[in-house]
Amino acid sequence: MTTTTNHRNPPPSLTPDDIIRLAQYHTTASLHPFLLSPTSHQTLISHLHTLSPPTISLYTSSLLSLLTPSLSLSTLITPLLTSYISLFNSHTIPLDRHSLKTLQLFTPHLDHIPVTDIQLISNSIVSGFDQINSDPDEAQLLDLLPKCLHIVLNSDEVDKPRDLVDAVFDRMLDDVPWSGVLLVKLVSIIREFQFVDKVRVRRFVEKVFDEMHRVELQDLPSLVYQLLVLASKGVNKREVIEGIVVFFGGKGCLEKGGLSIVREVEGTVLLHVNFAVKQDPSLGQEVMALVRSDVWVIDHFVVGLLLSIGRIRRYSENAMGTLKTALTTAYKDYKFSRHCKWLPDGLKKEYLQNAILTETAVLRAVNESNYGREHIVPSIVQLGFVLLESVEEMSHQELGNTGLIGSQELGLQMLKSLFEVHDMARNEIIEQCKFRILSLKPDQSLSIIRLLGNLVKNYPHPMLEYISHLKELLDYFGFMQSKVASHLIDVLLPLIKFSHNLQDYIILVVRKAMFRQEDQIRLAAAGAIINLIIAERQSKQNKPCFFQESSSQASSSQVHEVPPVTGSDLFKELSGLLQRCLYQQAKVKEVIYRGLLKLVLVDPLTAGAVFDFLLPHFLKFYNEEGQLNLIQCVKTDNSKICVVEPLDDLLSCVSWILLLQPQAKSDGRSDSWASFGFSLTQDTEQAQGTHSGESFSSALSTLRKLLRKGNLEGILGQTKDASLTGQQEERYNYSGWILSGVIKVILNTVATELEKATDDKKIELEKEFADLVDLYVSLEKNTPNCAQNTQNDGTRKGITQSTAVDSTYKNESDNTKFIKEKPPVLATSSIYQLFKTSFELYKHDSTKSKLLNFVLSAILCQIKSFAYVAKDDPLKSLIYGDIKVLGPPLLKLIVLLIKKDAKGKKDNGDIKGLFLLALMCLKEFVIVNSHSPEEIREIEEMLSDSVGEDGVDSESDHDYQGNGINNQREKLLILCDIAKMIGGDILGSWAIHICKSNNIANPKFAKSVVTLALSCTQAPNDLVVAQEIAMELAKTMGSPSEKSEIYAIINRSTESAIATGLLQLVESVIADMDRLSMKLKICLAGAYKDGKRNLYFTLEETLYQRAEAVVELLSSFLEMNLKDSQAEHLLKLATKFYKNLARISKFHIAPKGCKQILPSLKCQKLVEVTCKRLTAPLYTFVDRMQQKQKESRASKGLINKIKRENRCIPDLIFQIEDYEKYLILLSKATKINLLRHAKRSTARDFRITEPQNVPQQENRPNQEPISDPQDITHQEDVPNKEPNMDNDSTPQNDLVQDSDNGEVDALLSPETVTPFAADDDAEAESLFSPETVTPLVADGSGSCSEDETIIPSSKRSRIVYDSEDEA
Repeated sequence: MTTTTNHRNPPPSLTPDDIIRLAQYHTTASLHPFLLSPTSHQTLISHLHTLSPPTISLYTSSLLSLLTPSLSLSTLITPLLTSYISLFNSHTIPLDRHSLKTLQLFTPHLDHIPVTDIQLISNSIVSGFDQINSDPDEAQLLDLLPKCLHIVLNSDEVDKPRDLVDAVFDRMLDDVPWSGVLLVKLVSIIREFQFVDKVRVRRFVEKVFDEMHRVELQDLPSLVYQLLVLASKGVNKREVIEGIVVFFGGKGCLEKGGLSIVREVEGTVLLHVNFAVKQDPSLGQEVMALVRSDVWVIDHFVVGLLLSIGRIRRYSENAMGTLKTALTTAYKDYKFSRHCKWLPDGLKKEYLQNAILTETAVLRAVNESNYGREHIVPSIVQLGFVLLESVEEMSHQELGNTGLIGSQELGLQMLKSLFEVHDMARNEIIEQCKFRILSLKPDQSLSIIRLLGNLVKNYPHPMLEYISHLKELLDYFGFMQSKVASHLIDVLLPLIKFSHNLQDYIILVVRKAMFRQEDQIRLAAAGAIINLIIAERQSKQNKPCFFQESSSQASSSQVHEVPPVTGSDLFKELSGLLQRCLYQQAKVKEVIYRGLLKLVLVDPLTAGAVFDFLLPHFLKFYNEEGQLNLIQCVKTDNSKICVVEPLDDLLSCVSWILLLQPQAKSDGRSDSWASFGFSLTQDTEQAQGTHSGESFSSALSTLRKLLRKGNLEGILGQTKDASLTGQQEERYNYSGWILSGVIKVILNTVATELEKATDDKKIELEKEFADLVDLYVSLEKNTPNCAQNTQNDGTRKGITQSTAVDSTYKNESDNTKFIKEKPPVLATSSIYQLFKTSFELYKHDSTKSKLLNFVLSAILCQIKSFAYVAKDDPLKSLIYGDIKVLGPPLLKLIVLLIKKDAKGKKDNGDIKGLFLLALMCLKEFVIVNSHSPEEIREIEEMLSDSVGEDGVDSESDHDYQGNGINNQREKLLILCDIAKMIGGDILGSWAIHICKSNNIANPKFAKSVVTLALSCTQAPNDLVVAQEIAMELAKTMGSPSEKSEIYAIINRSTESAIATGLLQLVESVIADMDRLSMKLKICLAGAYKDGKRNLYFTLEETLYQRAEAVVELLSSFLEMNLKDSQAEHLLKLATKFYKNLARISKFHIAPKGCKQILPSLKCQKLVEVTCKRLTAPLYTFVDRMQQKQKESRASKGLINKIKRENRCIPDLIFQIEDYEKYLILLSKATKINLLRHAKRSTARDFRITEPQNVPQQENRPNQEPISDPQDITHQEDVPNKEPNMDNDSTPQNDLVQDSDNGEVDALLSPETVTPFAADDDAEAESLFSPETVTPLVADGSGSCSEDETIIPSSKRSRIVYDSEDEA
């Protein structure tokens, strides 16, 4: 009855407004019957299409709020959701927070919707992906997708639910490209797809980074953060980190917006990465591993990333070390490519470009540090100092004209840029400078001081804020190493024109240092006094610029100090301190004299004051009669003779000032006297300066006349005879040594006058030049011991012996110290003028060789000291000038000497001595100068003509050795040194000609010539020539012939030295291969990853070609009768070579999941040549070695030979087997039989028998080995037969076990297996004692690195050598 009534009286219907109102005031009361009636569902859904768009979401959310999931109204919920999705996709509904709330209300009802409907809903959501473009609200539907797929996966109502879910996910990945909004939304919800397998997750990550360029810049930081959260949950960490690095390191990000916006975005991303690494330290490890893999060039983002991670204490040292290693590797690779002559030019450019990009990336990261990434500033400071203290990988010559600046300069520029941009970093940089200068070693401290100098020079006003810090540093002046102390004062001097306080403090510190006991500190203090005076003079010359604000200064910088008073004069103020210096040691006086000359160069008006200062001191050693009191210049101190007054330096200073006077006119005016409270008139000043200058000029003129007379005894003031005691003779020698310097001072003046003289005056000056050189030579003969002693001690500059040129050449290293300490007296212009004069005189009169000897010795000293002069030294332009002017006349002299030598005149000995000295000068000249191609060609022609057809035969060689000095040999050795420096094919051809045409008996000389021939021959011809020489060596060693018919240089006395030289060449080539094989690994890894061949594949072809030439060269050595040490060297080289081949073969094997790349034809040819020409002959060579040792077992060195063999041979055999194992694996992967040319191996084993007088015992596991070598007998070699011992396996079995569980059995046919051990048919009883039977891989062999060791140690085979069965 009730039912009938209900049907007759249906519940009242509800309008949409009623439902909305009912939802607003809904309580816990029962639901309205209309909503529960199935007949009303269609009406409720139809309202969606009649309502206005803004009301649809409100109506749907109100309806869903009234329906609880427990009611199970699937007939209403399913069509309601479907209709709402349709309206959502058609953009009928406004996409706002109301629509989002409505979709969230649908989520609890999804569990009660039929699975088939859930599938339709999922497909409809995925179908709407192409409509999600720019508005993030368009992706609201995706919130339903994870739960829908989860319901389908857990449902039992459908078949293969996993396939259905995977199909929907595949549609997400493949159907349509993702917009930026869609990508961001998918990344945010991907964590809810916990049911997706790893393969599809990897595809998802790849898809994200492929489409990441569509994301708007402002959305990138949040996207990166979501990706980092995914990675921290274990979702493809390496791929996520790699994708972020590649995206921000490329140009994709820059194309989407302005540079400043991109920098801000990158800064935010770096902060996100920093935070993520703090939460999950494993992400930091992935970043480090990615950078160390060296697959990509380091870019600015990677540098910023490492600097950001470096702020985390856990990764601080690791991040800095990784960046330093990346830079060092880039430098080393370029340096290697620069010196590797067989590397293709394309790869050399690639290495250089890689190093430049790495440097640019670091500098860019520093320059962008003020764009939202201030947190990396401390890391930049740390990295900058790390680079600044590092050892420079390349010299300035290697860095020149390449675009590279080097690690130290890079660190300096980083810190300089940071100092300019970040105020907060300045205090830390100054404090670090102070701490490191005081704590580091002197060489490292100098680089920090250089940084401090750059900051002072470029940012003086900001540096004024840190004067107190600099004063604290200056307090340690007296305790520093002298060079560090001197440089510290020098770099701070530019600040004195802004801070009078700092100037006074420096003077105070220097005054204290002058009273210290350490000589070196007093030297540094003396130099600081002079430099301080010079800096004050320079500041006066630039005083209009003092108050101008530099454009490079920060706007907040203010000048806290005013320039010093204009009227002050430090030279006058410090004259008392300078006077004290004149009572110090001779070295201190030398510093003062050179400093005063620099002062006059900077300010010529100080010449008169300098003369006034020096004149009283000079008169102590000069009397009115024009005599020098040289005896007073030398005194006895603690029973030792020493020089107390370097009179030659004093006269050199005065002479130079007088020579400069015509340009300056020596007005003597100085406004410095105003500081004393009075002022001299101009006439008074000129009179005083003129008086002192005239006194010096008159003294020098008188001295010049005195020296012209040549009265040596009168000048020295005593006679050298046998009655002199040891100390008296030494005092005499030192006096003569000072006089030799005075002679050079006068010669410098003579040369200056020669340049302008004409006719009679010129003839007179030439005669004076000859007289002074005669006096100089006679002085050398009278004081030889002093000259030699001082040359070795380095306290003063010694006199080069013109008659002992060979001695000078051999002792070049002994002269380096004094050359650094004291510059030469003669100027380059003077030497050039004397050179021209002596050259012209020698052309017409060969007896004038003394003049050339003197000039060449001066040139040699001048060129050597040139390298040690600072670039900004005022004396460099005065004394050294343009040193290149000495080159052309030097070459002309060498050509002239060659022509004279060819004529064979009586004075041939003098010519050879001059020629050696000229060649030494040319060698030093080539070192310090960069030459144009024309100059190099001229030197090459000279080298080709210098020897010509004249060789050194064995007879003449012995004659020269009997005389003590082999002039021809020394000449060619110097030529070899010059040729190596300039290189060139012409020189290589010349050296090869020498090898073929000259019968040389000296082994050292022969090795030098062969080495020159090979080093100057371009690749690949160098190894071709080496192979030809090796083949001739093999013929000579194996025949009764005394010498080679093709290469005359090969004979009985030189063959061993030449063989050693060739082995050294092979060693260098193998070392290059070792480095390049690791680069090949990188290129192969990249090729297997992206399937493309890159530029590095040109390296592969070159590497195989070089390796093939090495095989041919090594095979020639296997035919020689080498010495034991050379044979051992050969085996070690072969071991390294096979190790490289094994590594290359391993790199060719494709990783899992990658398509195998087929080996090139050159690779296959290399394998063939190695098997035929090297592997098999190596076993024969080892056999011959052992046989030779057994035949000579009575010798005393047999035990050591056996030990060396046991170290070398097993390691070699293991490397051969390791190489062939990887060839087998590569053959299986490529289906190419690479071992088809290998010979069949020999199964080898041995058995231990008991002595006949001992009863037979069963084998026990712990049985002691038998020590009697006669108890070891061996079986015959039985091919392919299993050994008798059960506990050992043959090498073949080892190889099968290690090659993928025996999957390569088909490749181990008799035609494809290479012998693993050499046959040995003779008795070797003494070789098989327990001490000599060694495992194949010894603990210390170092034959295989960890990443290359695939065979477990327990499976490594052993190599032993059998003998015939004892009958």
